[in-house]
Amino acid sequence: MKKITGEATGPERQQAEAIVRSVMGELPELIATAVVDVGSGKTLAAYTTLSSFDPYKISSRNAELIRNTHRMLSAPWLGSQQLTDLVVLLEDQLHCLRTTPGHQWLCYVAVRSADTNMALVREVMRRCVN
Repeated sequence: MKKITGEATGPERQQAEAIVRSVMGELPELIATAVVDVGSGKTLAAYTTLSSFDPYKISSRNAELIRNTHRMLSAPWLGSQQLTDLVVLLEDQLHCLRTTPGHQWLCYVAVRSADTNMALVREVMRRCVN
């Protein structure tokens, strides 16, 4: 896939594509990025540079991970902690998930760890999603 695709239409699609374009502009070496509806797991907009990497398959799993993390954060001993982002470090990849301010959408990016660093990825996601 060398173009932005997605399941959303109208203004929702435009907003999701704007986030994807922003991430692509900041991290041109990315493997994939997607904007996902947390409630439904629907991929609103996605882009990948590798045909073997399917952001649609991982999007629903990422949405489920965010939902489960939100449930965990409702535990009384965690007080009023809010999820900002989740980072997954693999052998040669960094994956970062960040929710939008209302926690309705999540933005996901995967990059090669040789191409960038975690601090830069998190900062890019913070700027692009908020």
